[in-house]
Amino acid sequence: MRLYYLTQLKYAERILEEKRFKLSTVPEANDPFELMGAWVGERRARHLYQVLHTHLCETIGMLCTSRTWESPVMWAHYGDKHKGVCLGFDVDDAEACQVKYEPRRLSGLLDHIGRGQLLNEQQMRAVLTTKFKDWAYEREWRIFAGLSDREPESGLYFLDFAPHFTLREVILGHRCTADVEHLAQFVGRPRKSVEVFRARPAFQSFRIVRRRDARSISLMP
Repeated sequence: MRLYYLTQLKYAERILEEKRFKLSTVPEANDPFELMGAWVGERRARHLYQVLHTHLCETIGMLCTSRTWESPVMWAHYGDKHKGVCLGFDVDDAEACQVKYEPRRLSGLLDHIGRGQLLNEQQMRAVLTTKFKDWAYEREWRIFAGLSDREPESGLYFLDFAPHFTLREVILGHRCTADVEHLAQFVGRPRKSVEVFRARPAFQSFRIVRRRDARSISLMP
């Protein structure tokens, strides 16, 4: 599966050079309803769900990616207003979880919590991957990892490329000040072929597309 990660130029350089991503924690998310997609009507269930939410905030990190790089809104929000970079990776399907977008918070999901039962795998996945429908433009897929190894210097958590991520594309936003040669230097010797190219707004649709008249670089293993 090909997934895409949009970021600022300086962070893309660091990601490519260090061959790792920074994991996002739940408290860092820009959605105040993160991991809170379930409807909680009963007070005891609400309390127990808050305990679960706190536990997940402390133990789970996530890498938030998209199924597409062609959305101008995604570039505006996550690609530094089209001045950033999008990294395309091949990811094992089993490692990624598709986000589901709902018009209302899920009812019935937690009805049994107040009776002392635990969430099963399907219910836990729903908790981790349910968002409000207005976020659907993101076409988000998530990769989860435990918050076990914090970097002492920065206090941040990271997820290495290997063995589950294989870099395949480096896409420069149409306002990006760097050139393809600059980004190619950070890629180094790839595991598989990598295309480094620049994007532009399409002429006949509201999409971001590959700029064919600009220089591109194909890096081989």
